[in-house]
Amino acid sequence: MKRSISVLLSALLAASFLFASCGETQPEAGPGSGGSPAAPSTPSADVTAEEPEETELMDDIPETDLGGYEFRVLSCMHHQDTYSFIASDEMNGTPLNDALYQSKQYIEDRFNVKIVSIDSGDTDGNATTVKTTVKGGDDAFDITIGHDKKTVSLGTQGYLLNVYNIDQFDFSRPWWPELATESWTVNGKMYAVSNYLSYCGLHWTRMMLVNKDLAADLGIEVPYNTVREGRWTLDELKKLADQATNDLNGDGKMTTDDRFGFCGFRGSWYAMQEALDLPLYRRDREGTIYLDFDTDRADSIMSRLREMTQADRFFSAGEFYPSMLEGGNFLFAYMQLKDVYAYINDCEAHAGFLSTPKLDENQENYINCCTDAPWGIPANAGADQQDKIGAVVEAMSCYNYKNILPAYYEVTMKARIADEPDDAEMLQLLSDTRTIGFAYAYELPGANFIEDMINNSSMEVASYLQKITKNANKQLDKLLSNFDENP
Repeated sequence: MKRSISVLLSALLAASFLFASCGETQPEAGPGSGGSPAAPSTPSADVTAEEPEETELMDDIPETDLGGYEFRVLSCMHHQDTYSFIASDEMNGTPLNDALYQSKQYIEDRFNVKIVSIDSGDTDGNATTVKTTVKGGDDAFDITIGHDKKTVSLGTQGYLLNVYNIDQFDFSRPWWPELATESWTVNGKMYAVSNYLSYCGLHWTRMMLVNKDLAADLGIEVPYNTVREGRWTLDELKKLADQATNDLNGDGKMTTDDRFGFCGFRGSWYAMQEALDLPLYRRDREGTIYLDFDTDRADSIMSRLREMTQADRFFSAGEFYPSMLEGGNFLFAYMQLKDVYAYINDCEAHAGFLSTPKLDENQENYINCCTDAPWGIPANAGADQQDKIGAVVEAMSCYNYKNILPAYYEVTMKARIADEPDDAEMLQLLSDTRTIGFAYAYELPGANFIEDMINNSSMEVASYLQKITKNANKQLDKLLSNFDENP
């Protein structure tokens, strides 16, 4: 988490490096680019991807001929085909898709493999297929990628392999996000994975979007420097949001026609809970997990959030309304990058990216929480299959970290990376501080403490925590026991 963000940021801001792979040669900027970032190279489908030249960021997988091995990804429909978070089988001229196609071509050429998708239907069908094939000892797939809680549950039930058994995986490398990896590791084991093999984790990361046009109209400086200086806190958010909130039509009711300083979408309070460093389950230096019901911290958080989410100053909805951005109806919105990617490119309003704030300046680091479509390895994979999986997944994770993320940034930022260095820096901060909820994934009591408390404004923090303590201890003990029993 403390790793400097300058390395990949420089990649985002320099066209010669923006779309370099883990060693891939740099494409030249197109005519009339004026120094703007070059678009990803898009070779025709019948052209073999060139072997990349070595650069400073490379995986450590030796060159290996896997003899035409068919690397099978068991995918499902979870908002979209989960295979499409990793690779694409054809080009369509869009930066992200074509970068995913290039990734597939590069790995296939490098290892002499064929990457294929196996459709398992919906997320329930995916879980059933994993259970059936592993129980039967069938060699049916190499990795599965599906629903977060369902995939995590497959691991705790013994259907997925402990990825720490895979020799090729180097968890110190940047394509293994430190916080997310730590969060899902229990007793030195991890079965479901959220890393940069897939762009989904970043896609579903929650962050603070800022309406630059409204900020300029109100004479408010977008707080990039506040973030850099470690002073971006709930109090700073409230101070700026209060300057924007206004009943524009004067009817005494706050609706989407009025202006809000702070909005929230898609029920993401469990992500805010992680960002404010209130996980309720912590780890000591040896990695032992224990309950940490910090009543004082929880009180401090809820006193602020309850005030900030009053009906006359906060707008909440199940989905993001891009018309509110274009109409200048909000200053800050806590939302997924996914929504920015889907909607912001279709409007003319100027939006910027910020980290989720800290509770206060005593909180050491920013934390930005995500959900994901995690992947896992079947528990019955033999040693030879594990070696193949290790080589392909580690190399592809490296390649995708170096190529897919910049392509994703390009689309999310309307290809204006060279003109928006502040936002490029903030996006990289999101990537580097991305975590995924432990209590959320393992479905432990208190996983959505903040939402529970906001929905019950009369409940005291101490009463809530006292109420769930017994069950929380019971469920945590059961989880730890499962990990002890599984290989």
